[in-house]
Amino acid sequence: MSRKENIKRNLTFNMIKYVVQLILQFVLRTCMIYILGAEYLGLNGLFTNIFGFLSLAELGIGNAIVFSMYKPIADGDTEKVKALQNLYKKFYFVITTIVFVVGLAILPFLKFFINGEVGVDINIYVLYIFYLINTLIGYISANKRSLLFAHQRNDVENKIKTICLLLMTIVQIAVLVIFKNYYIFFVVNILFTAIECAIIDKSARKLFPDIHGKSQPIDKETSQEIKKNVVALSLHRVGWVLVCSTDNILISAILGLTLLGAYSNYYLVVSSVIAIFTLLTSSLTGSVGNLIASTDKEYVEARFKQINILLSLFTSFCTICMLCLFQPFVQVWTGGGIYLLKFSSVILLCVSFYLGRMRTVINIFKDGAGLFYQNRISPIIEAVVNLVTSIILGLWLGLNGIILGTIISTMVAPFWSEPFVLYKHYFKKSVWEYYKTFIRDAIIMLVAGVACYVICSFLPVGGIWWLILRFVVCIALCTILLCALYAPTKDFKDIVKSVKNKLKSFRKK
Repeated sequence: MSRKENIKRNLTFNMIKYVVQLILQFVLRTCMIYILGAEYLGLNGLFTNIFGFLSLAELGIGNAIVFSMYKPIADGDTEKVKALQNLYKKFYFVITTIVFVVGLAILPFLKFFINGEVGVDINIYVLYIFYLINTLIGYISANKRSLLFAHQRNDVENKIKTICLLLMTIVQIAVLVIFKNYYIFFVVNILFTAIECAIIDKSARKLFPDIHGKSQPIDKETSQEIKKNVVALSLHRVGWVLVCSTDNILISAILGLTLLGAYSNYYLVVSSVIAIFTLLTSSLTGSVGNLIASTDKEYVEARFKQINILLSLFTSFCTICMLCLFQPFVQVWTGGGIYLLKFSSVILLCVSFYLGRMRTVINIFKDGAGLFYQNRISPIIEAVVNLVTSIILGLWLGLNGIILGTIISTMVAPFWSEPFVLYKHYFKKSVWEYYKTFIRDAIIMLVAGVACYVICSFLPVGGIWWLILRFVVCIALCTILLCALYAPTKDFKDIVKSVKNKLKSFRKK
């Protein structure tokens, strides 16, 4: 199938999975809030971050091997793809063993990650073992997932994940209502993780029957390329985990599980919006890798600019909507009280989200071009700055300090290095064109955001109907403001022209 067809198909099923997942997450979390309490939400966030650290054992091996599969897949070299799959399988056996051993080693130190009493009638050590088992089971189908991804068949995994998630959530809600027992609740999670992995493995074998069994050893050139990329990606992995998996741990250790439970509600909204970007990028990444492997740089750059302006618009839209709707939504959803954060924390969350998502397109094309080694030091700098500033500012400013630490680390390293690496080593052009576009987009977002917030602040707060009205007004106003501010720019005019041409073509057909 063509890249366009793959993107359309993957995007469709990614969107279906996202909508189902979003609805089920909020339903399940609401049940947990009213049946179990904030401390259970805090424990869930804490253990998720701890196992984010354990994922360091993967060290970017998966990404390196997936990148190595793009070219042989494009060339139809089945034997090389088979060899890479077998290599991936061996790596993940070692990774699973390391995660198991290190996971058990952390067990005696769990109490140091929690400030004060746990506050719930549950054995955190037993629960931790459940999380460890669930993580290890998830590694079973890792090589088959990579095979689907490299072939641009993300839709297969998304169909399976959506069905399993739907069934799992129904069973978990029933368990919460009937038994009010978190142990049984999580055992259900483990069971469906195993079912999902088994189905993905079987589906990949059925789709690609030739890419299984014994194979020839990897050639020396590919082996050296993988080793080089693994070294670089291991640094990226360390940096990513230290940045993304420290906030919950620091909040729990410095501020306690109750505040972590409240913060995790807000972050569920943020992560749900991030999931939209993930489904867009996962639909694009394999196709971008294939595009770079088979076309010239001028054509790639044109596609880069088109995708960049679209995602910049979408990032601004999401940031402004979160700024205007966060507080009234959480108040209606949870009832407010201990679950409502300060508005200053909301502003910082929105800034952190904006900076993180504006890196999306750069990273899609940078990874598609295999530029892992050239940017290997930046993630470590980002991670060290994030950890140090989050601890210092967290002790001084509380939650705001921890979020501010993430913002500072983003501005210190990846904001500058990632675009520079892509433009210097792939496009072979000056990066200042990109920075000028970024500054323009940030100013537009700021102007539209302030105007939208001021107007929405005149609407009453409280009750589902006022929330719906604010939601409608915010979306309409934000769309009008952003389109009006972007209208004079060349990028926006090019997008409008492209849309008009496609509509004409569609009418003719």
